[in-house]
Amino acid sequence: MGKSKKVWGREMKTKILVVSLVFCVLLSVWVQRGNAQDKIVGPWLWMCVEVDGIGGAAATDQDTLKLESKGKVTEEKVAKNGVKAGDKVGKLVWSPAKIAEAGGNNVNPVANMLDFCAGDCDNISSYAFIEIEATSAGNRTMRVGSDDSIKVWFNGKVVHKNAVDRGAGDFQDNFKVAVKKGKNLLLVKVSEKGGGWSMFVGMEGKFTAAGKKYPKGGGDGKIELPRDKITGPWLWMMAEAKAGWQGGAASTDFDSLDEASKGKVTEEKIAEEGAKAGQKVGKLKWTKGEISAQGGNNVNDVMVKLKLGKGDIDHHSSYAYINVVSPDDRSGLCWVGSDDSIKVWLNGEEVHKNAVDRGAGNFQDKFEIDLNKGDNPLLVKVSEKGGGWSMFVGFDTKTERGLKFNIKQAKMSVDSADKLVTAWGKLKRAS
Repeated sequence: MGKSKKVWGREMKTKILVVSLVFCVLLSVWVQRGNAQDKIVGPWLWMCVEVDGIGGAAATDQDTLKLESKGKVTEEKVAKNGVKAGDKVGKLVWSPAKIAEAGGNNVNPVANMLDFCAGDCDNISSYAFIEIEATSAGNRTMRVGSDDSIKVWFNGKVVHKNAVDRGAGDFQDNFKVAVKKGKNLLLVKVSEKGGGWSMFVGMEGKFTAAGKKYPKGGGDGKIELPRDKITGPWLWMMAEAKAGWQGGAASTDFDSLDEASKGKVTEEKIAEEGAKAGQKVGKLKWTKGEISAQGGNNVNDVMVKLKLGKGDIDHHSSYAYINVVSPDDRSGLCWVGSDDSIKVWLNGEEVHKNAVDRGAGNFQDKFEIDLNKGDNPLLVKVSEKGGGWSMFVGFDTKTERGLKFNIKQAKMSVDSADKLVTAWGKLKRAS
């Protein structure tokens, strides 16, 4: 006997209600994650002052405003009272300018444009001030990223400090701030040592900064951001860029493996066949090691740890190999970040390339990938020019489920003659 119209109607209403609630929850999560990714572009009020000594982490707590003004202006005074365009620090003037939302060197162009320094600026601190108008009070999450160190004041109090030398192309640090209804004063200091010079600042919730309303709506697609970075262990190889060449973008398409091995080993060969621990490339050896999921210099750190290099390494390319084992055929997104340029091969094919000189402390690029059931050799090349040297690799949340990673040479589905390789057991089962 069929259901009555009344019972059927009640069931349909219940289903519609459940679906609607699920949709609302998902939409809320999407909006919250997307809104939190909006970066405050300004215009901010800027002041850039050379440090006394070395910049970066070493200058985090150095009051460069006080030194430049001979005590008349201090970080504390600006943080508590704010500033106006045209206010002076010694002979320097606070000046307004917007900052780019992307890139690993977005502060340097601002400093050049405002005549605080020329060219590639090192050993200098930037101060960026802005007023934030909030419609309601409460604790909110603030996100920042920086190359190099960062210090943040909110309504006159230090709310965050990270004395670190790193690259940055996106948010890296999260912390809470107590927002007042109405006007709030935000001061951000980024101390640059060398290489890229960048700053990224965002805050959750609704607010207005320099007349611009946040969130801007829609987010920037970071809903797909993976939870985890692949730390390995990877198999590592480091090789010099071509003699006379600079690293970074200029060496993206230069095969340093071919050069080091005099033609015996190539990028293409490793991308197709993988590598083994101890296997040689000329006088160099593939070496197993894990990479940190944090920081703007994690490749340099692993190279030094594995004794593949010493100190601050420039004009080299790193190669990182790992085998991605998938329980089934699947498609999804791969996320990467790099300082400087990056090239990625999956299953012997080039799937991503970004010939760029930039800093990185997190994911920056995303691209579509196809994983086969079983082994999938993954090779990542990062070409370093100078400053930080970093690499971040991960998959979107859905794609990464059930994946395993090892450094065994992958079993390719095709041989060198591009013929399908099928085990006799499989043929027998199919017959």
